[in-house]
Amino acid sequence: MLTNLQHLVGVDSLLTTEQNAAIRSFNRFGRLAWERTRWPDTIRLEQKTPDLQVRNVVVGNGGTGYSSAPTVAFSGGGGSSAAATATIDSDGKVNGVAVTNQGTGYTSAPTVSFSGGGGSGATATATTMNVLEFGNTIGEVLRITNNDPYEMGHADEVAYRVEFSSTGSTDFGQVTLVDRSSTKPVFVLYRTPFTDYTSGSSDFLYIFSEYAVMGAYGDFLTADGQTDKAQVAYQQAEALLTVELDKLERQQGQQNFIQFITYGTTIQTPI
Repeated sequence: MLTNLQHLVGVDSLLTTEQNAAIRSFNRFGRLAWERTRWPDTIRLEQKTPDLQVRNVVVGNGGTGYSSAPTVAFSGGGGSSAAATATIDSDGKVNGVAVTNQGTGYTSAPTVSFSGGGGSGATATATTMNVLEFGNTIGEVLRITNNDPYEMGHADEVAYRVEFSSTGSTDFGQVTLVDRSSTKPVFVLYRTPFTDYTSGSSDFLYIFSEYAVMGAYGDFLTADGQTDKAQVAYQQAEALLTVELDKLERQQGQQNFIQFITYGTTIQTPI
């Protein structure tokens, strides 16, 4: 790719700083193309088992006589590490419980108990919810279903919400599966993360290579003050990517559809 760019620029060799700038451009345009649409090269459909975690705790009975907030404990449910902190009101009743650690590996909602604080009678119930960590293999989640969407005409959609995750520096985030607390796996349609190209890399997704090289040429012209020529290069880059989109959408017919049922018949309408 550096050689192809060198030929476009029309020089015998690229300086080290120019090579570094070119690699930055390759990554910029590669990422833009990567996230442009649902390329077969970047999309995966896999079964994944979400983790069942403690989402919140609802106080059923505040009890009486608490002079300080009691200690909250979780037991049972097959998981571990869940933790929470209770608060009390001016009447000496437990008025809320804040989950500080959602725990992991639960198969059912654990039992909540209170101890200490000088009072008694407080009760509460834990609510569990499925969480699916992106790890370093999921870039964006596009769809989640309870069943294989290619197995039958109707896909059982699962509502989800994308959230921040603090499990590690390589984590891209997580999704909470709203109103779902099953231990069964789900089918996840997702985009894999884009991997940055480096000076030592030997692979770049071929369907984006010409687009990235022409885009880098546009960046080179912009840096050289040749903005008019740069705009032409950017247009040529877009035309190259359009050819790949044509293969995907018109030639292969890989379009996304909205599915709805009317009068007992499933109808698909292209987006």
